Amino acid sequence: MWLRVVDRPGANVFATLSATEAFSRSLIAGIIPLEAYALLESARNVSIAYTVIGVVALLASFAVPLVIRVVRRKWVFSVGCLFMVAAPLLMLAGTALPFVAALQFRALAVVCVNISLNLYILDYIRRKDFVTAEPRRLAFMGVAWFIGPGLGIWLYKTVGLLAVCVPSAGFALLALAYFWVLRMQENPAVAPATRRPPMPWHNIRRYALQPRLRLAWAIPFARSAFWTTFFVYPPLYIVKNGGDEMLAAAMLSGGQGILFLAPIAGRLGARFGIRRMIVGAFLFSGGLSILAGLLQPGPVALAVLFFFACFGSVTLDALGNIPFLRSVHPYERSEMTSVFRTYIEMSQLLPAALFALLLLVLPLGSVFVALGLLMVATAGIATYLPRRL
Repeated sequence: MWLRVVDRPGANVFATLSATEAFSRSLIAGIIPLEAYALLESARNVSIAYTVIGVVALLASFAVPLVIRVVRRKWVFSVGCLFMVAAPLLMLAGTALPFVAALQFRALAVVCVNISLNLYILDYIRRKDFVTAEPRRLAFMGVAWFIGPGLGIWLYKTVGLLAVCVPSAGFALLALAYFWVLRMQENPAVAPATRRPPMPWHNIRRYALQPRLRLAWAIPFARSAFWTTFFVYPPLYIVKNGGDEMLAAAMLSGGQGILFLAPIAGRLGARFGIRRMIVGAFLFSGGLSILAGLLQPGPVALAVLFFFACFGSVTLDALGNIPFLRSVHPYERSEMTSVFRTYIEMSQLLPAALFALLLLVLPLGSVFVALGLLMVATAGIATYLPRRL
């Protein structure tokens, strides 16, 4: 049955591939802030580490298209999976320097996998199918992100670090194997690239001159900033204020489990308009984040607030990339894709740098207020989306 689906590549192939590699990242996602706080000793040091990692990942995102010019996409995806193998294994060292190296490998893995996979999706998913294909892919990934973080923290507490890192590396190898099964069967969904690879530094100006593409970048940037913050600072807040690590696990898994609702968000977007749904989602998540920062509640209340904030962010996951997918011109989508997906590295770099400065003089709650203000401001920007998008 599996191979029969592979013979007809489409949304399900990309959804399965995305979910498999997501299991590798999600298993260690919950323990990263706990290990970071233990090894780096303060939230400010964690922010500084993420800033440095973000700079390197951003530079890599501009270098990967140059690599694609020499080698095929399949090698870029494969190297990304191998980085995912290396990251959890480095964490087993249990000291600060290998841990930071593990985070860097993890960030580089996202760069390699995301660029190559996005180009395949643009090649083989029809424009009119984006509104259903992307939510379906997110729903598949929701399985990984619902199970992974909580399971990872539970294994971490009950068995130890080894019980988390080895399965994480195993899922990365499984994703690599599945990808190569597709390639060895000459499946067009993962066939070698034949177009001229993107050279983003030559195309930044072209991208910036297109108002719809500028807007299409701002929306996923703010959404990604929410998830970057969600996986680091609320767990730190919970542990720092005496909450149990399993409370953080429940919040992370519960919040990511909402990805199962992504297809519903896609249908609501088709019915009520993507513009209206995106604006409402930003206001909802941003308002709850600001409330959490101003109230600075107990660990349980904070976990509840951020769990509900995830409803808005999952809506943005389901719909947030569609403005780009529908606005980019077919003849330049490879070039523009490499510029567009820099929102991932920038959402790690810029908030981390800002949070490091805020935490020099303000309590941890200031991070949540800053995040909420970003979300609310992006809601205002999103009102400029075309009504008939």
